Amino acid sequence: MTPQTRKVLFFIFKIISSKSQFFFWLFVRFLSAFFPLITIYQFSAVIGLLEQKSDYHTILIAIILIFVVRLIDNYLRLKSVTRLENIISNIAFDIHNYFLSDLKTETKEDRHAAIQAVRNFSEASSMTLNLIKQPGVDSLVSFVFIPVALLFLDIRVFVLTISYLLIYSFIDLFTTQHYAHLKDIQNTKTETYYAKLQESNDFDLEQISYNRHFNRLAKWGFTEWFALQNTAIIFYSLILFILVPEVLKGIMDISTVVLIMGYVAQTQVLLNSISQIKDSLTDMLIGLQHLANNHSVSAINLDDLI
Repeated sequence: MTPQTRKVLFFIFKIISSKSQFFFWLFVRFLSAFFPLITIYQFSAVIGLLEQKSDYHTILIAIILIFVVRLIDNYLRLKSVTRLENIISNIAFDIHNYFLSDLKTETKEDRHAAIQAVRNFSEASSMTLNLIKQPGVDSLVSFVFIPVALLFLDIRVFVLTISYLLIYSFIDLFTTQHYAHLKDIQNTKTETYYAKLQESNDFDLEQISYNRHFNRLAKWGFTEWFALQNTAIIFYSLILFILVPEVLKGIMDISTVVLIMGYVAQTQVLLNSISQIKDSLTDMLIGLQHLANNHSVSAINLDDLI
């Protein structure tokens, strides 16, 4: 996360009207993010008990513990997610009130463009906060916990995972920079199109321009995610490739492989969500820049913020 996007995020936290509720339920959501990682370990333990041909009573207790952990996970996660959804919905109104309370424009077209700029920023902010809520919080917990767990399980897998994280992050950094450029153009086309749409029936040129730039953005999205997903496939397959001989030689238990590959698969999930959040944070930054450049909106000075 760049300093600019981090400051934009802090700006959103600053104008939230229900800060205490937001951060309380975000903390509950943070706690709930540990339970899926515990479940992966529990499932691996059940596989280990089956390998050892343990008695049915012992295996049943292990399964019941998984059931209890999953119930707690579902309750905390769903409770915090639903409460956060309601709070985030109200944050959109906080943004509207902040920017539009003293909006003054010379023409209706200027007003429509200004309102659309506020809408772009508000929608990008809501999308970002919803992604942080889920799966962003899960990704943060996994990002810290999984490499540590893999370090104790298998040093080779740990090294490959760190390499995977670094290469993935490098690709993501490059693709996000180009995404920001395309998103900047797309926001301009969106504001122009909807301003024209509300003032005239002659909006064919604006619509064609909007579609042309949206297609460019969509094509780059395919390129970005194709590169990221293929990186994940390569490292997942490579890690599995080095673990299979260990099992065949009797050096490693199947339960350990299940545990390692469960955490490796979770790593891909967390990186995908981080990429989504980065793109969404970029949307927020671009949206705020457009607001700062709109002379009708005087509530914010971008230089003061970032």
